[in-house]
Amino acid sequence: MEQDLKTITILFRAKHGIETFIREDIKRHGLNTTEFGVLEVLYHKGALPVKVILEKILIAPSSLSYVIQRLVNKNYIDKCQQESDGRSFLISLTEKGHEIFSDIYAKHSARVRERLDRLSKDEEVTLRKLLKKIGK
Repeated sequence: MEQDLKTITILFRAKHGIETFIREDIKRHGLNTTEFGVLEVLYHKGALPVKVILEKILIAPSSLSYVIQRLVNKNYIDKCQQESDGRSFLISLTEKGHEIFSDIYAKHSARVRERLDRLSKDEEVTLRKLLKKIGK
């Protein structure tokens, strides 16, 4: 029984360490993790309705409204009312937002890759398989 808890404790500590690492790296670029999440989904998926962004980054609607307004104020995103539904908004990256996030994402990805490179390629593949196995 003690070994079972030890595995979970190690897993939680690893999760906490990675979250802290990522949060601090994102903060270096003047963003919080939610802002980064919104920018990342728009960067990879293009313009999206608010509803879709909510599904992708899993936060409360009131929190997303606040984050969207902050990113609009920074001129990183545009918020346009959809023609098909006057209650719905389409969110997209501005040119400035795309340029800035492209740079941030490249640097952030490189730092995350450095962290993952502590594992061999085979270890990383095995870790993904094991995490998927216990996560379901």
